[in-house]
Amino acid sequence: MSQTPAPIPAPPSRFAPAGTPVWTSEEAARWSHLRPASWARPLWSVLALLITVAWAIAAAPEPPCTDAAPCGADWPGMVEMGLAVGLLYWLARLPELTLVAAPVLAAVVARVELPDAEPNSLAANLCVLAALGFGWAAACERVAARRRQRDLVERAAGVRHPLPGPVAPLRRGTIPIAAGLVLVAVAAFSVVQGLAGIRDDGQHADRAVPAVARVIDRDDESVRVRGGDGRRLTLDSLYPEDHRVGGTVTVLEDGAWRRLASEPYDAMGPQLAVLAAGLPGLSLLVTGLLARRRAAALRRGPVPVLRVLEHMDEDGLIRIYAGDDTVGLRPLLAASFAAEAPGGDERGTAHPADDEHESAHSVEEEHEAAHSADDDHGPAHPADDEDREEERIPAGTRPREAVLFGSPCEGGELLLVTTSRDDVPAVLRTSGSVRLPSPGGRPESAPEEEAYAATGGVATAVPATLVTTGRPLRWGPSALARAGGAALALIVIAGVAFNARTLVTDGIGLKAVFFLLCLLTWLENAAELLNWRVTADSSGLWLAGGWRVRHVPWNRLRSARCTKDGTVQIRMPDGDEWRLRGLGVPKLERRLGLAPSHLRMTREVTALRDHPELRPAEPASRRDRGFSLGPVLLVVTVVVASAWALH
Repeated sequence: MSQTPAPIPAPPSRFAPAGTPVWTSEEAARWSHLRPASWARPLWSVLALLITVAWAIAAAPEPPCTDAAPCGADWPGMVEMGLAVGLLYWLARLPELTLVAAPVLAAVVARVELPDAEPNSLAANLCVLAALGFGWAAACERVAARRRQRDLVERAAGVRHPLPGPVAPLRRGTIPIAAGLVLVAVAAFSVVQGLAGIRDDGQHADRAVPAVARVIDRDDESVRVRGGDGRRLTLDSLYPEDHRVGGTVTVLEDGAWRRLASEPYDAMGPQLAVLAAGLPGLSLLVTGLLARRRAAALRRGPVPVLRVLEHMDEDGLIRIYAGDDTVGLRPLLAASFAAEAPGGDERGTAHPADDEHESAHSVEEEHEAAHSADDDHGPAHPADDEDREEERIPAGTRPREAVLFGSPCEGGELLLVTTSRDDVPAVLRTSGSVRLPSPGGRPESAPEEEAYAATGGVATAVPATLVTTGRPLRWGPSALARAGGAALALIVIAGVAFNARTLVTDGIGLKAVFFLLCLLTWLENAAELLNWRVTADSSGLWLAGGWRVRHVPWNRLRSARCTKDGTVQIRMPDGDEWRLRGLGVPKLERRLGLAPSHLRMTREVTALRDHPELRPAEPASRRDRGFSLGPVLLVVTVVVASAWALH
């Protein structure tokens, strides 16, 4: 397969104005570095809000319904719940709406929940306010990152140019706006209905004659009472558990209308309708307005123009690559594009060469293909590198030259001029949100940016995250891995402790031996998750696993790879290997927008293997080499189990 991208047919000036620069890998790496900070990833904001809101709900007091303090309609509570539920989505997809909704919810919580709150409820709601502040700051960072990326692209493009004509009619956002307006209207109608129900209930209550009755029975939806005149009435109740059998209640009657005085009309039905229609309606409306505004800005005047490469993946998304990334090593962004017909109508998500685009390899498969030949022959030969790099784009397909109009950023609006299989020009316009690639290369969140470095005339990838200062480099578990390791260690220690007495009284049988072997295996996994470490210094790699620390000189390092199940393998020439099992689930971590440290370690160690000039010049101290936590956990387990058995 040729690595030469399919060219745009002549005359190129029709699609790429004279002097249009190529978006190089170096410039693209700088653009990727301007992404939002890792703490601003939506996952952390969503988890923080979800946990704190759940705590606040659990800690909130539930006073019973009484005549002195009737339940009634809780509109502030509906606003709180609606904004909290909406923010779980807006934090991830609509940072612009988060900038408004988070302060509003914070003001409602501060006004409604904090005054006269009990200590536990006060602490929970203060944490909710902290989570809202964190989410608001993360949204600000995401919006600011988009601005930084747009500014950098404009500087890289230099002169701006108008879109290739004729420009299609502006239709972006029409359907979401229309659907959003309909749902918002339904929500507004539900509010009116709820307020009307409260007004009617109040008018009946003003005319009603109160009477005291005794509760004689109740079920899940009503209470049965006997009045002073001997009549027995069945009254609807949302909180029948608040009325004990044998107690007294006040009944209001106005002709055929009657209810408990402690339970006014609470508008629960209309409020649920408000939430069910209002939240998606508001989301659709804001999404449509933002899309329309961005589309209008794209066609309003001259825009940045860059030469890039494009390729469609197995999900139907078109991935954009740097103009010199002919092997498709690192996707910069991905989006759904719609082809425009001559009359300006959009023909739906499509690509002019759909039948040429086949499914792409996963990152792990790319990594395996890129280094599988190294296992038996040491560093790669240039010709071997070229053969392996061809596999980064599926066989039978080619990256295609394209001209990108607009400033690429998350959620941006772009226009792409490319060619079909028959070299027929095609104009594609984004029909969905632009998404940045994940650490593994999938278009879910931020990438681990990579630049190119020329070595021996062959382009080899060097992670931009690899910062060489001459001092030893270290890699270790992430916070998520440590949390999993701590949980696993507690399970193992508790399992041994709870079975310690049985082992002492019944002796060590076959089942006990099997049980202990399983626990030792889990203990090793816990130690690795908690404290694995790889240190690179001038002499080679120091590998700290669950039970011991190994040293691998640079001249004995054959390969470093991460498999699909999250297992790390460091291989040596004689077939020996160092292995860490189950450090994560790469596919799930990419979906969650995480950057697994063990995956970054294998890439950077591979770069150090292939580029001796990047290796640290200083030796690692004994402390920097790490230590094995397995023996420590084993001692703790034995001590705890012994204490439990003797207790």
